[in-house]
Amino acid sequence: MTRTLQSTLVIAALCLPVHALAAPIFFDFGDGARQTAGNYNNISVSTPISLSVADAVDAAGASTGIGLTASGFYNGSNQSGPTVPTGDAAIFDGEATRDNAFGHAGAFGTNPLTPLALLDITGLDPAKQYSFVFFGSRIPASNNRETQFEVVGANSALAALNPSNNSSDVANVLGISPTAAGTLQVKVSPGPNNNSAEQFYYLGAMRLSVVPEPATFVLLAAGLAGLVTHRRRSGR
Repeated sequence: MTRTLQSTLVIAALCLPVHALAAPIFFDFGDGARQTAGNYNNISVSTPISLSVADAVDAAGASTGIGLTASGFYNGSNQSGPTVPTGDAAIFDGEATRDNAFGHAGAFGTNPLTPLALLDITGLDPAKQYSFVFFGSRIPASNNRETQFEVVGANSALAALNPSNNSSDVANVLGISPTAAGTLQVKVSPGPNNNSAEQFYYLGAMRLSVVPEPATFVLLAAGLAGLVTHRRRSGR
């Protein structure tokens, strides 16, 4: 590899568009009285109800132009999640994991059924791909309350998570392209292994990020820069 080509690759990695290097976006779903402070975007399904964010901020506090509107959840929250998430769930703030938005596809008292919740996301770049990390928890629970997350855009994929007694596990959906209009829809519902009589499902927190994530670009640039330096020192 010539020095000119090496230098060009380094410059290209360091001069990527700003939106490609944006920080991930975090959302907290749950109780209106338990919102997560800092650079979180709060969706509240109970008083005060707030089911949309017009311009989400990223983890660095920057405006993104990305909007999210939730619908279909039960009109009330569950507040039995962990306050100290561990493992893969440790990426989320404990205030975000302690409460959940939820729904039920089976009978739950005299409440209307809420078998499918939707997250409609707008303002995405159709030229990019996005990845999602989902978390939900119900502690304690003696049955399987598997929740399925399906992300639909120009392509689609799904993943599932059992929120029962969960403090560490997440569900990942990777590499989803938005529609030409820059939209994605997330469908949240009971998973096929859910055996709770009420068919409960949960969503407490979500991370949305561009593919590849910022750290990938930083490592690429650092690696290429190191390669150039090594070759110059070795005289090759």
